[in-house]
Amino acid sequence: MNTDLLKDLNPAQRKAAEAIEGPVLIVAGPGSGKTRVITYRIAYLMKVVGISPHRILAVTFTNKAARELKERLEKLVPGSVKDMTVGTFHAICAGILRRDGEAIGINRDFVIFNADDQEKLLKLAAEKIGVDPKKFPLKKISSAISHAKSQMKTPEKFQEQAKDYFDEIVARMYKEFEIMLRQNNALDFDDLLLKTVFLFQRQPAVIKRYQERYVHIMVDEFQDTNLVQYELVKLLAGHHRNIAVVGDPDQSIYSWRAADLRNVLNFEKDFPGTALHVL
Repeated sequence: MNTDLLKDLNPAQRKAAEAIEGPVLIVAGPGSGKTRVITYRIAYLMKVVGISPHRILAVTFTNKAARELKERLEKLVPGSVKDMTVGTFHAICAGILRRDGEAIGINRDFVIFNADDQEKLLKLAAEKIGVDPKKFPLKKISSAISHAKSQMKTPEKFQEQAKDYFDEIVARMYKEFEIMLRQNNALDFDDLLLKTVFLFQRQPAVIKRYQERYVHIMVDEFQDTNLVQYELVKLLAGHHRNIAVVGDPDQSIYSWRAADLRNVLNFEKDFPGTALHVL
């Protein structure tokens, strides 16, 4: 069965697909068959190793990538996808917060604010605390708040580390913005990630449940992860340590989203005994 399942892979791809114990770093350049390896690796875990789909987590960067992975898996292992957790960081975190967010005061019927909603809220915040949007453009403030959240900085932490007057303005706006989000029972996209990390850090029983459930974790486009995303996967992989990350350090396209290439470089340090596979 093993031979049949992986027969279409080349030797390097096959080795990566069969590397299932402990932490694995797969370096995959363009055209190296990265998606194929991810798909076959998951299928191998289910069909050959006998891991239940319920216990596998696959994280992608886009909805399109998640759909493609599901479609390919459905062909290889029909019926398995419905029990697997496959999706983007944001979609997976939204699901976790709907289930368990009440443990840190997040109502499970929260709404997710998009960029337009955020802009309206920031306008209201600026009016309330007397910030002139002509002097301090709201897009710039929004970007600074988003970056702070991606670095896991609360309004208080941001205030402590403020370097100049603009930072002071951002800190005040950030604090008011958070108050208004709570009043609206809303989270923005950055909150989906940040609040999930806070949930896991502050509620040991909750993170323990997820750590025990997910025996195998895979992260695609790992070179594009930021600090909060890396913290999430580190927390989730803290028990079984069967985590495989796939990426190409030369292909980071999300630097504007605070992607941190140090995550790729730190992976082997944070997960001793990492097996490196180059496709």
